[in-house]
Amino acid sequence: MTELNLPERIFALGEEPAGERVNTYHKPIRIESILEALDPEEVEFLRNSPFGKLIALEENPSFSGSFGQYVIVRRLKVKKKYEIWFLFGGNPIRMSLQEFAFVTGLKCGRIPICLKRKRKNPIKEKLYWGDLFGSLKNCTVDLAIEMLKKRKVKDRQSRLKYACLAITSFVLLPTSHFPRILPNHVEMIRDLDEFMAYPWGRVAFEMLVQGIRSKDEILLSQASVAMRGFVDAIQLVFVAAVPQLKEVVPNNEPAVLVESDSESENGSQETGRPQVNPQELATPQKPIRYCVNPGHARELDEGCQVEVISMLQEPTMGETDFGWDDEVEDDLVDNMVRLIEEKHIFKKSMFVGGTTASDLSRMKLEKKQKDNEAKEKKEREPQVDPTEPEVVEAVNTNHLAQMVGDIVNQKIENLADRISQQGDKIEERLVKAIEEQRLKMQGEVIESILDFLRKSNSNVVFGEQLHCEGPQFGKDASQEKFNDNTSPPWPPIVPPQRSH
Repeated sequence: MTELNLPERIFALGEEPAGERVNTYHKPIRIESILEALDPEEVEFLRNSPFGKLIALEENPSFSGSFGQYVIVRRLKVKKKYEIWFLFGGNPIRMSLQEFAFVTGLKCGRIPICLKRKRKNPIKEKLYWGDLFGSLKNCTVDLAIEMLKKRKVKDRQSRLKYACLAITSFVLLPTSHFPRILPNHVEMIRDLDEFMAYPWGRVAFEMLVQGIRSKDEILLSQASVAMRGFVDAIQLVFVAAVPQLKEVVPNNEPAVLVESDSESENGSQETGRPQVNPQELATPQKPIRYCVNPGHARELDEGCQVEVISMLQEPTMGETDFGWDDEVEDDLVDNMVRLIEEKHIFKKSMFVGGTTASDLSRMKLEKKQKDNEAKEKKEREPQVDPTEPEVVEAVNTNHLAQMVGDIVNQKIENLADRISQQGDKIEERLVKAIEEQRLKMQGEVIESILDFLRKSNSNVVFGEQLHCEGPQFGKDASQEKFNDNTSPPWPPIVPPQRSH
């Protein structure tokens, strides 16, 4: 760390991994597909909505996975949870919620605390999904676009809702190559105006920044790095911070020039004068498209002769609250921000530290060793074959029999007491018969328990013979004396009923 107290690099200068690309789940072709599936009035609605910048394909350069990998490994180590700092041309570039709002045009204010609507009959009230998608249990973004294209959905309001749900799923919050419409977003779009007013920018930025921070040095050193969320925002921030990165896509269809020796309208002859093909004039010109060339970006970065805007700001965003309740303080970042505001001239050599190639090799070796140890430990653990009958733990049959016997005794004694209390009309032989019946029932129940345990334990392979202390049960098991101070450590097991 230098005397300026600046954050360290995540990789040492000159030893950044030379990977291939950053893979994203957002595909611009889906934006083209949805715009083609909508009516002109519906497209105009989206262009004037908070999603307008996201679908402006002619203004936004297509994301370059190679450029994304180039800049993602040139990060600075910061403590802040919601700020990512990159280095380019020797200068720091911040990507915070403020920059995200600047390049996307999305609402990024605080998420409102919405009170749940009171429902008169919440049990009978159905979800909005059925109103919008009918009997479909789930709906992919591609299916929603296809339904719009084939006009399976005709209502203008519903068509706009389909389009907005598709944008939030495959542009702002994509987590797979085949994203689906999210049910919670469907419930939110009951009111289209409320849906549009929601701070989707904050939600999308949080997913993106968490995905970036989750990539450690080992993951970033891979040839391909997959990332969730609207990863295009990284490139958009760089294009805004370094305008020289943005290049015009060359036109593959050059204008056709015609050499003419014919006479002009005034009778004079014009030789060798280029004329434009009339058919070309009738053909509407394609909109100018832009791109980011990774080779050109590398030259600008290594040359350090490029103008860089470290923090993007716009006066109109002054009223928006970009704060976070759980943000972490970082004195090094605060010091760097102060130097930026003071127009300090930065150089590459001012940012030191970072993981070297030898450090990275050691880290990979340690991770491999840990993974192997975890794998070996898992292999040593006994594996239960799901096709085999469930193994029953060995139990102390004495305790189990005692427990059931006590229950039966209590039940019969209570019955005898109730009968005897009815008066002297009950003869003494009736009480004696009940007592005999009690002893008989107790013996039969205990014998059933033992029979059940013998069958269960026959499927268990014991390391050594089970030795049971205490009374042994046979035909006269009911006469044995139980140990009242012993209680079984397992829940009671109800034996199967036997027919007599």
